[in-house]
Amino acid sequence: MAAAEVEKTPMLVVAFDFGTTFSGYAFATLNDYKTNPLSISTYTWATGSQTGMSLKTPTCILFDPDENFVAFGKDAEDKYTELAQEDNHIGWHYFRRFKMNLYKHQDMPRDLTIDDDLGKPMLAMKVFSESIKFLKNHMMTELTKRNILEHALLQPDEIQWVLTVPAIWSDAAKQFMRESAVKGGVRNTQLILALEPEAASVYCKHIPNELKVAGGQTTIDALSPGTKYLILDAGGGTIDITVQEVQSDESIKQLYMANGGDWGGTKVDLAFEHFLEEFAGKPALKIFREEDKGGHLDLQREFEIKKRTIKSDQKGKLTIRVPVSLREAHKKVLGRDLQSNDLAKLDKDKLRLESSAAKDMFAEPCDYIVSHLQKIFDDPKVKGTDTVLMVGGFSESVVLQHAVKKAFPSKIVIIPPEAGLAVLKGAVQFGFDQTVISTRVCKVTYGIESSSPFDEGKDPEDKKFIDEDGDVLCRGRFSKHVEIGQSVRIDEEIKEQIYSPVSSDQTSMAVNVWTSTNKNPRYTDERGCSLHGKISVELPDSKLGVCRDVGVKMIFGKTELEVKAIVKHTGKSTAAKFDFLR
Repeated sequence: MAAAEVEKTPMLVVAFDFGTTFSGYAFATLNDYKTNPLSISTYTWATGSQTGMSLKTPTCILFDPDENFVAFGKDAEDKYTELAQEDNHIGWHYFRRFKMNLYKHQDMPRDLTIDDDLGKPMLAMKVFSESIKFLKNHMMTELTKRNILEHALLQPDEIQWVLTVPAIWSDAAKQFMRESAVKGGVRNTQLILALEPEAASVYCKHIPNELKVAGGQTTIDALSPGTKYLILDAGGGTIDITVQEVQSDESIKQLYMANGGDWGGTKVDLAFEHFLEEFAGKPALKIFREEDKGGHLDLQREFEIKKRTIKSDQKGKLTIRVPVSLREAHKKVLGRDLQSNDLAKLDKDKLRLESSAAKDMFAEPCDYIVSHLQKIFDDPKVKGTDTVLMVGGFSESVVLQHAVKKAFPSKIVIIPPEAGLAVLKGAVQFGFDQTVISTRVCKVTYGIESSSPFDEGKDPEDKKFIDEDGDVLCRGRFSKHVEIGQSVRIDEEIKEQIYSPVSSDQTSMAVNVWTSTNKNPRYTDERGCSLHGKISVELPDSKLGVCRDVGVKMIFGKTELEVKAIVKHTGKSTAAKFDFLR
């Protein structure tokens, strides 16, 4: 369950963009925000002698053999590379690009484990919480250095913490991130989650209207009231797509429920690994990865840098430095030197790729994204949507930009300045004004498993039972609260549903929450239905037996589901909370 929001306006908002490939934080004081909403501070990270400085650091974390935290970001990369070069990395736990594990596990246990670089499992909650703890402590140190805490005379309860999550994530994944952040030292009552494409949209509302669009520089009123626009949030791991409309009061209404998939920039990295497998052979590449861990990490870093320079009209070759150990591994397996071919020429420690080979690595994710966008534009609900807003790190790829512009020549394609920081900076702005997103669209039908009066001739006999009062009921009924595709305001409480305990001595009631991909399911065991989680409700005054009706209201319009429960005979609230983790 989402924590209660901070009632008063926060004096400081801190946002964490915990990405698949890179992570960072940003912050702004209330005075900064009121003076200029774009006055948002970030931290500049050192990324190594080859690449200089960056506003984000790699999402990597290192633990020692006893699972004690050692380093995060570039420092984790460097330390693990150093250990691997000395062959001392065995037993250490190095995690890279681990965020995608929460997308892969829709049915998520609280004790979920994920494998480190050497295939050894660790509790995912510890990996995530220690990562967030590092970012939080690093940020607090930076605030102290800048004298912001003392200058603003901040109290601990005047800080609003914001954590970004993909809009396509499950409720369980969102809860997992919230609990990880709390274990990492963030106060639950002061933490909100921001959906990544929405945060980017908030940021783009504040940037100047003079933007680079398809064909050059022009002046447009991009996000004026009445404008419908599609947000393509292309990150390292996931692609988040949603369609929104600016309302007359400047708030933002979601028109099309968030969707997407795991087709981010890391798919290009995967294509490069496949290219190497074909070039050097799978057995040789396997030996290279295992025997020269440091060399493989260096190669991954090198490609991460070079892939950003690949253009859609690439003419020249792409040069990538390759460790000599790859050639040695090939010779060890096949007994001969690694040979050049039509697509790649090897010259000492440099691999020179033909432009066609470099561009082909983008083909699969770009084709998927364009195809998915086409399906959305064909939907009647988004008619009149002529603007595409490209944000996220992968959106900075000119290859992806070209693919989108070529596929949709009639659309205005906007790539805002610092597209890779749009989510992070927008999350800070969202922390000051969470009402800016006024309406969201439900991704599934939500309901409660309940027992209702048995309908003879309609309900199956095997679902019939008689309760303590002698009433004939049907078990396993899907009591719908909200349906798929329904627009819900952020402050809208869905019609109250009444539930009663089954036995007189119950002190609490666990209400199962179900979802369905259908609009009007009748039973929870229908196709398309699945157990989603539960609501725990406290039941006072057991002297009344089963006659203790509780009214349950779910609130769907926020970034996390919320629930309210009222004991009907007293009119008083009773404790209730969601739990989506097994």
